[in-house]
Amino acid sequence: MKTALLLLLTAAAGCHSTRPAAPPTAAPAAQPAGASAPALLYKTRADYHDRVPVLLSADGRSIVSYPAPSDVSGHLPQPTALADGYWLDNRGIGPHVAFLKLTYADYAQLTAAPTLAELETLILDRDPLTALCDCGPRTAYANPATDLNALIVAGRLPTRCKVLK
Repeated sequence: MKTALLLLLTAAAGCHSTRPAAPPTAAPAAQPAGASAPALLYKTRADYHDRVPVLLSADGRSIVSYPAPSDVSGHLPQPTALADGYWLDNRGIGPHVAFLKLTYADYAQLTAAPTLAELETLILDRDPLTALCDCGPRTAYANPATDLNALIVAGRLPTRCKVLK
């Protein structure tokens, strides 16, 4: 019993980190299952905060990912407004995002997702981003909106976040 307790205490003592809680400067290539969503900050050519994003192929020609209406019903995952025209993503965008003509509220009312052909006709802007930064895992921030606003205001996004666009 004493040996088991000693082993448990020794193992627990070795499970600490001396790394600072600051977000990484680069996002990992792929996150393991259960990893925190990234804190993605972006700016757009126009105000698309209430529009549904879809992900395009790298060449921008076809839609590769889109939400089901049930994914946005009950809660509208609109981005959080930040300083200097930035938005904090709450839906899951990326460098190859497009925004639909439909608002989250309108999309949530659909009984089924539109077909890919219908979604193509609903694209409002295929190249909406003017800036995109990955600021590491959201869990690295006690209050993501407040903490990320502080980075923006201090002009530290390029040094603390990975600039994707």
